[in-house]
Amino acid sequence: MTPQICARCDKATSEPVTIALEHGASAGGRTVYACPPCAPTFPQQRDVLAELAAMHRAREQGWVR
Repeated sequence: MTPQICARCDKATSEPVTIALEHGASAGGRTVYACPPCAPTFPQQRDVLAELAAMHRAREQGWVR
Protein backbone atom coordinates (compact mmCIF):
# COMPACT_ATOMS: atom_id res chain seq x y z
CA MET A 1 0.00 0.00 0.00
CA THR A 2 1.11 3.55 -0.63
CA PRO A 3 2.40 5.39 2.44
CA GLN A 4 -0.22 7.73 3.94
CA ILE A 5 -0.15 10.58 6.45
CA CYS A 6 -1.59 9.91 9.90
CA ALA A 7 -4.49 12.21 10.76
CA ARG A 8 -3.37 12.43 14.41
CA CYS A 9 0.45 12.74 14.41
CA ASP A 10 0.95 13.92 10.79
CA LYS A 11 3.72 11.38 10.19
CA ALA A 12 3.97 9.15 7.13
CA THR A 13 3.13 5.48 7.73
CA SER A 14 3.67 2.49 5.47
CA GLU A 15 0.97 0.57 7.42
CA PRO A 16 -2.02 2.97 7.28
CA VAL A 17 -5.26 2.09 9.04
CA THR A 18 -8.50 3.45 7.57
CA ILE A 19 -10.29 5.33 10.34
CA ALA A 20 -12.96 7.27 8.45
CA LEU A 21 -14.55 7.86 5.08
CA GLU A 22 -15.47 11.51 4.62
CA HIS A 23 -18.23 12.29 2.15
CA GLY A 24 -18.48 15.50 0.20
CA ALA A 25 -21.28 16.72 -2.02
CA SER A 26 -19.21 18.46 -4.65
CA ALA A 27 -15.76 16.91 -4.41
CA GLY A 28 -16.62 13.29 -3.73
CA GLY A 29 -14.87 12.44 -0.51
CA ARG A 30 -11.68 11.10 0.95
CA THR A 31 -10.33 8.35 3.13
CA VAL A 32 -8.76 9.34 6.45
CA TYR A 33 -5.83 7.25 7.65
CA ALA A 34 -3.93 6.80 10.92
CA CYS A 35 -0.76 5.00 11.85
CA PRO A 36 -1.21 1.79 13.90
CA PRO A 37 -0.28 3.43 17.26
CA CYS A 38 -2.73 6.34 16.74
CA ALA A 39 -5.62 4.34 15.23
CA PRO A 40 -7.13 3.16 18.57
CA THR A 41 -7.43 6.77 19.75
CA PHE A 42 -10.08 7.58 17.12
CA PRO A 43 -13.76 6.85 17.83
CA GLN A 44 -15.26 4.05 15.78
CA GLN A 45 -17.24 5.39 12.83
CA ARG A 46 -20.89 4.50 12.39
CA ASP A 47 -21.84 2.56 9.27
CA VAL A 48 -24.73 4.66 7.96
CA LEU A 49 -25.77 2.10 5.34
CA ALA A 50 -25.93 -0.69 7.93
CA GLU A 51 -28.05 1.54 10.19
CA LEU A 52 -30.44 2.29 7.33
CA ALA A 53 -30.74 -1.41 6.50
CA ALA A 54 -31.47 -2.21 10.15
CA MET A 55 -34.15 0.49 10.30
CA HIS A 56 -35.72 -0.86 7.11
CA ARG A 57 -35.81 -4.40 8.57
CA ALA A 58 -37.32 -3.07 11.82
CA ARG A 59 -40.08 -1.31 9.90
CA GLU A 60 -40.79 -4.46 7.87
CA GLN A 61 -41.08 -6.44 11.12
CA GLY A 62 -43.44 -3.82 12.60
CA TRP A 63 -41.06 -2.88 15.43
CA VAL A 64 -40.84 0.78 14.36
CA ARG A 65 -43.49 2.98 12.80
